[in-house]
Amino acid sequence: MRRSTTELLMRRISARLEQEDLSLAGKTVLCALSGGRDSTVLLHILLRLGAQQGFAVCAAHFNHNLRENAGRDEDFVRAHCASLGVPLTVGSGDVAAFARAGGRSIEDAARELRYDFLQHTAEESGADWIATGHHRADNAETLLLHLLRGSGLKGLGGIPFTRGNIIRPLLDADRAEIDACAGENDLPYVEDESNGDITYTRNRIRLELLPLLEEIAPGSTARIAETAALLRHDEAFLQHQAEKQMDGDHTHLSVSLLKQQDRAIAARMARTAAQNRGTELTAAQTDALLDLRNGACLTLGNGMRAAREDDAIRFYRAPTMPEPMALTCGTHRWGPWRITVRKTKEHIPADEHTMILRGDLSPLTVAAWDGTGRLTTDTGKRTIKRLFADRGVPVSAREGAPVIYTGGIPAAVPGAGTDCLLQGRDGEENIVITFEHESAEIITE
Repeated sequence: MRRSTTELLMRRISARLEQEDLSLAGKTVLCALSGGRDSTVLLHILLRLGAQQGFAVCAAHFNHNLRENAGRDEDFVRAHCASLGVPLTVGSGDVAAFARAGGRSIEDAARELRYDFLQHTAEESGADWIATGHHRADNAETLLLHLLRGSGLKGLGGIPFTRGNIIRPLLDADRAEIDACAGENDLPYVEDESNGDITYTRNRIRLELLPLLEEIAPGSTARIAETAALLRHDEAFLQHQAEKQMDGDHTHLSVSLLKQQDRAIAARMARTAAQNRGTELTAAQTDALLDLRNGACLTLGNGMRAAREDDAIRFYRAPTMPEPMALTCGTHRWGPWRITVRKTKEHIPADEHTMILRGDLSPLTVAAWDGTGRLTTDTGKRTIKRLFADRGVPVSAREGAPVIYTGGIPAAVPGAGTDCLLQGRDGEENIVITFEHESAEIITE
């Protein structure tokens, strides 16, 4: 007897779950339910599989508030879940405002808010997995979208069957099969009119580019999705090799070790280290980091920096720079520093954190080092940057370092030294400035 499309999809999903070594028995699966055809079919199949394999199903709907019919979709989902006895959580967000505030596209903003909602709902409901309705054509669209934007293997690998706690049971199904399943089971669903808006790049790929490719080479959508799977396997292997070289230490990168690797492995080592510090590297940043010269610093995203210090590339968070502050006799708190200023004729030896200046210098201020400035030494003018390097101060410790100024001229820098023309003199009243570091916030390894 010929099996229905629904039965074939269920058998294929079960086989894929077994291939992925993923058992849902005894678990709870949260179905991301928009009310459209794909997610409604997904919910139907999950309920049938759940009855067979012993897992529970609940649903979540996120209202993006982008369309006039958004309320209609929410009402449909509420009624549909009530008729099936499926527990439902509904959320909403102002996607347009979120996109404007973050300077991002509507599509990216909607995706971020939707997935944040799904993750929160999964935590609140105790769901083990979040299931989304992505299918084979979505995978082909994703590969083409990343190809047009410019991407490496990771982006060209398209959509994985699982990522974290997200599972995509319909990923091996095509549109015709999903249509057939909806028809066989007389499933109701709503049409999202924005799916026909070709001002969205993904919609244009779906509605114009993929049909054209199918006309040129019938079956191309399936083959593109298969190519994505092949590239994803290659990427997984290369990523595994990169992580093996790192030996679990993601706080810094060894330059000599990087140079021993093929560029493909070294690039993945760099990206992995950055990801573990909370930032994603662009292709240009990856290249710049691998070519970083000793003593140089690279600005990354999310307030992170990467600095080359001899054989190590270290990642650290950029410090919050305190505003310049006038210094008078007494104790001052400036950022993570406690600064004590006093005048005395007593001989006080200078050291790394004690600066001795002439007593007639006024006014004095402290400000964060901005990467410029010079101090006079016994051998002439030297840049503060060079003095830091000569004294072995790590690049990651220089940013935000305090500089004492007099009349706008650098007079002394802890870790770099004091301008010899402004140093205190024995037997005279001098200004003694002592620095105590009270926090480790400046450097984060």
